[in-house]
Parts: sequence; structure tokens; C-alpha cells
Amino acid sequence: MAKNKDFWRWIEAALNVIGGKWKLLIVIALMNGTQRYSEISHRLPAISERMLVKQLREMEHDGIITRTVYAVVPAKVEYSLTQSGEKLIPVLKILGIWSIIYLGSDVVGEGLSEPVEVDPAKLSQLLEDLDGILKDVDKKLKRKGNPG
Repeated sequence: MAKNKDFWRWIEAALNVIGGKWKLLIVIALMNGTQRYSEISHRLPAISERMLVKQLREMEHDGIITRTVYAVVPAKVEYSLTQSGEKLIPVLKILGIWSIIYLGSDVVGEGLSEPVEVDPAKLSQLLEDLDGILKDVDKKLKRKGNPG
């Protein structure tokens, strides 16, 4: 029972860091490398300027992204994922697989902006990525179980 309670505490803590509508989308925007504020804003046109600034500040505070300010005029600011932020990428891939399964079911929720088509090649790549993630987790668990 205590293990289950601890698990849910960890999930709650993680959701406090990455929860909300925009944070994972910001991670996706930064997956391919460093971006300037305007580039992130362009990739997420539905987010308000105020909300984007708020989310970026929270993510920087939580150690998910780094913010680099260059001493030039006009000001130049770049954002990139930290190592902790990069570790969210496998989570996003797993979430992508879940969404393909969910969106392909008869239980799809209301409110989707447009129909989603499943690209078999992308699904295959996601499944390969998931297999690699599971192998990495298995190796790490075995290392922790056998300390030497």
C-alpha cells in the first residue's frame, strides 16, 4: 500500500512541473534544439504572449529549460532543453503512442479541432522508440538491482 501511495506522490510532483496545456508543447517546440522566443511563439500561435512568458519562466525555474540572454541590441534570448527537459522526450513518445491508440478507438472525446489520421510509418517509428525506451529502463533497473 505504501508503495502505491508513494507512486501517486511522484506522479503528482511530476504533474506539478509539466502539467498544463502548454508546457509539453513547449518541450516539443524545443526538441530539435535551441529556439528564440519568437520561434517558440510562432510554433504555438494559440498561446498568448503573457502565458508563454509565464510558462517559460516556470519551466526555467523547474530546471526543464535554460534561458540564455545575449548582451546585444536588440536583446537576444534563446531557450533550450536541459538534461531533465530532454528526458521528457521519451515520455512524449509514449504519450504519442497512447494518443494513437485512443484516437483510433471508438471512445474519442469531443472537441478535437480536426480528425487525426494515423501514419503507419510514424506509428512504426514510435513503437521502435518505445521498445528502445523499455530496454533502457530494463537496463537501469537491472543495474540498480545488482550494484556491482
